Amino acid sequence: VLDTWFSSGLFPFSTLGWPDETADLKAFYPNSLLETGWDILFFWVARMVMMGMTLTGQVPFSHVFLHAMVRDAHGRKMSKSLG
Repeated sequence: VLDTWFSSGLFPFSTLGWPDETADLKAFYPNSLLETGWDILFFWVARMVMMGMTLTGQVPFSHVFLHAMVRDAHGRKMSKSLG
């Protein structure tokens, strides 16, 4: 079983069949864009880049689009646990 943050670093290429040289891996890796929230920039995106460079020799995406954060009336980040 992999840790959530560790396995997130493998996501861009492991979902495409890596470590095998699959048709999907050749067609879709590396990609051009990752869309994510700024709050997980280090935890998720940095790991994707480091793991991609280490295990495939390529940066998994060339651009990162950071979307806005939805907040409640008190300025807290909206979450499933808060309701």
